[in-house]
Amino acid sequence: MRKPLDAEISEEIVVAARTDSVPKVVEFVSAYAREMAFGEERIDQIRLALEEALANIICFACPQGSEEIRVTCGAHEMGAILLNIIDTGIPFNMLVMSAFPETTDGGAGQIPSTGRMKRAIKDVEYRRDGAERKNILAWVISK
Repeated sequence: MRKPLDAEISEEIVVAARTDSVPKVVEFVSAYAREMAFGEERIDQIRLALEEALANIICFACPQGSEEIRVTCGAHEMGAILLNIIDTGIPFNMLVMSAFPETTDGGAGQIPSTGRMKRAIKDVEYRRDGAERKNILAWVISK
């Protein structure tokens, strides 16, 4: 059993950047949040935010499906979850939607959606690791 407030503990999951991988990632993060003693209502908010972020990544950063997504969870000493969503797709900062033109998918225009994520996760940052060609979306999730 993991010690929830141990800052040295970190867990990760690596999946293909495809829609069928989303439930695995959501369950991984939800289980971690339960072990950190987050309530079910808060876990539901995190789940919705994560589903939205992953949908954006899969659609806009990793449209080929051959890329991968790595999600790491760590515990902050104050009880928050430190979550990183790292993908190997093209540069994509969903926090700055105006920087990306609308794309089309079967004739229906799509733009990145971040409303659920921004409501549920107050501390979100994006950075691009150019040397390793990775997008990193970092969340600090409080109870």
